Amino acid sequence: MAKTISNRVKTSFLRRAVFSEKLNNPVGYLLLMLASAVMAYVVTMYGVKFGIVILAALMALPVLTGIVGDFKFGITVIIVIGFFTDEITKFVSAPVGILNDGILLLLGISLMLRLIKERNFKPFHHPITVFITVWMLYNIVAVLNPVAATRLGWLYAVRPMAGITFIYFVMAYAVKDFDDAKYFVKVILGLVALAGLYGLKQEWIGFSSAEMAWLHADPLRFMLIYQWGRLRVFSVFSDPTTMGIIFVYITFFIVALMTGPFSKRKKVLGGVAIAVMMLANAYGGSRTPVALIPIGAIYYLILRVNKNTLIGVFAFFILGTVFMLKSTGSGVIYRMQSSFSTNDASVQIRLEHQEFVQPFLRENPFGWGLASIGEWGKRFNKDSWMADFAHDSGFIRIAAELGYVGLFIYMLFLAVSMYFMLKYYFLVKDPKIKSFYLGINLVFFILIISNFPQESIVILPTSLFFNILLAIGVRLKDFDEHYVKYHKN
Repeated sequence: MAKTISNRVKTSFLRRAVFSEKLNNPVGYLLLMLASAVMAYVVTMYGVKFGIVILAALMALPVLTGIVGDFKFGITVIIVIGFFTDEITKFVSAPVGILNDGILLLLGISLMLRLIKERNFKPFHHPITVFITVWMLYNIVAVLNPVAATRLGWLYAVRPMAGITFIYFVMAYAVKDFDDAKYFVKVILGLVALAGLYGLKQEWIGFSSAEMAWLHADPLRFMLIYQWGRLRVFSVFSDPTTMGIIFVYITFFIVALMTGPFSKRKKVLGGVAIAVMMLANAYGGSRTPVALIPIGAIYYLILRVNKNTLIGVFAFFILGTVFMLKSTGSGVIYRMQSSFSTNDASVQIRLEHQEFVQPFLRENPFGWGLASIGEWGKRFNKDSWMADFAHDSGFIRIAAELGYVGLFIYMLFLAVSMYFMLKYYFLVKDPKIKSFYLGINLVFFILIISNFPQESIVILPTSLFFNILLAIGVRLKDFDEHYVKYHKN
C-alpha cells in the first residue's frame, strides 16, 4: 500500500514538473545544466560534429513529444517537411521522405491509441473514407502481383501512392472546428506564397551555387530547365511544371476565399500572393499551368454564376486572348503563348506514347507493379523497356503500374470525392465555409485535369495538400449550422 502511494506521488510530481510547469523549475534547471555539461565534454573530446549530433538528439525528444501529443503540431511538421523535401535534397543527400513517413507513422500510432481510448469514430463515418481505404489497400496488396517487375521497388513507390494518403485519417480527426481548418489552410497558403517569392528571387537575383550544381549534375535536367537562352525558375520544387501547377490551383483557391466575407486586409494579401505566384509562373515557362488557367476560370464561372463573375471571366478571356495573339520576341511570353498552339510537338509525342502503350495495358488488368516505370523504374527495373517509357500522365502511370483495375478504383475515388465536395458546396450556407468548399472544388478539378498531361496528384507537396483538403472538406459541413440542422443524416 505504501509503495503504491509512493509511486502515485512520484508520477504526480513528474506530471506536474514536465507538463504543468513545462520544466520551468529546479528539475528543468538541473536537466539543462546536465545537458550543457554533456555537450561541453563531447565537443572537447570528440569535436564539433559529435556535439551537433548530441544537440540534434536533445532537440528531437521534445519535438517528437510535441508531434505525438499535439496533432496540429505534428501535421504542421509533416506539411513543412513535405513542402521543402525537393529543396532539401538539392543541398544534401538525406532521407527526408522517410523522416516524414516516420512522423506520419507516429501520428498514426497515436491516433489508434486515442481511438481505442475514446471510441469516437465519427470523423471517419463517410463514404470517402471507404474509397480512400480501398485505394490504400489495393496499393498494399499490389506487392503480391505475380507479374510485378520489382518487389523492392514497391516498398519505395507505395509510399507516395498510398502511404501519404494516411494523412487523411489524421486530418479528419485533428480538425475539430472551423478554426482548425482555417489554420491548416493558412499554413499551406503561406508556404506557397513564400515559394512564389523565392521563384522571383531566382529570376531577379539568381540561383544559389547549390542549385546550379544540382542543375548541372544531370544533363537532361539542365536541358529541360535551360530553354530559349534562359534558365526557367522552379522555386523550391523539382521542376517548373510542378511549381506552375501548384501556383495555379492555389491561386484559384485564394480567388475562392476572396468571395467570402473575409477582411479587406486578407483579400489584399491574397491579391498580392496571386500576383507573385503568377509572375513566378511566367518565369517558370511551363505550358501546362498556363493552359490550366482558362480551364479553371470556366469551372469557376460554372460554380459561381452571377453578373459580376460573368463580367470578370469575360474580361479575363478578352485580355488573355489579346495577350496570347500579341507578337513578341520575349522567350517568357512565347512559352506562355505556345501553351495554346495546335502545332505543339510535345502534345503529339504524348499522344503517340499513350497509343503505343495501350495494347500492353489491356494485356494485364493489374499492371506491371509499382516502380516498374518512371524514376523508380529506372532504379529498380532498369533492364526493361518500361523503365524508359515516358508515361507523362499520372493516370497512365496508374494504369501501367496498377492496371485498369487500379485505374478504375482511383477514378471512382476521385469521382466520389468531387461529388461530395460539390454537394456540400451547394448545401452549406455559412459564406466562409462555402468559400472554402468553392476553393476545394476548384483545386480538385484543376488537379484532375492536370493529371492527364502531367503526373501531378501523387507527387509532393500536392499529394499532401490533396489529402489534407479532402479531410477538411469531409469535416467542414459539420461546422455549418444550416447543414447540421436540415441535411445531416
